[in-house]
Amino acid sequence: MQQLALFGTAERIFVDDESGTVAYYPGVLDASESKRLFRHFSQSLTWTRETMWMYDRTVSVPRLIARFSTDGGMPAEVTAVQNRVENFLKARFNAVSLQYYRDANDSVAWHSDHTEDLIDKGIVAVVSLGAVREMHVRSKARPRRAFACALEPGSLFVMAGRAQDFWEHTIPKLRQPVAPRISITFRQKR
Repeated sequence: MQQLALFGTAERIFVDDESGTVAYYPGVLDASESKRLFRHFSQSLTWTRETMWMYDRTVSVPRLIARFSTDGGMPAEVTAVQNRVENFLKARFNAVSLQYYRDANDSVAWHSDHTEDLIDKGIVAVVSLGAVREMHVRSKARPRRAFACALEPGSLFVMAGRAQDFWEHTIPKLRQPVAPRISITFRQKR
């Protein structure tokens, strides 16, 4: 699996072909802004514990979630990050969720976003705050192509075009302790 260094990485385009675009942009938010936003969101948002049907039973989602409508009621700080991402990508988003990974046990299993919920060839953009965690990505087709990317605070990870059709991603559980992380995910929904 291809892997990037933790810090000092430059913009990286992993995939840019008929299977979509998968790209990483460090430093979209600077270090002090990232730290301030992480502290603010971790203390001020109402985080919920969700459940989902998986493996023939209901299980707790191993992270906390906060969801907002872009039609109003979104905290000003989330709107400011959305504006920054929209200006950077020259795209508009209409769905926002935040995920709070409290420790090494919080994760998200291998998945791709539900394409029936997204516009055709839509963009999913993820801003990271807090601790560095790795995003692992692999092709759905075999033989699998795979890579990992250390998501630095203030970075932007983008999956666009047909990426959700051809690729899946995960933030795995870890064996070693890790500080908390918050991701802000922007989607273009139908």
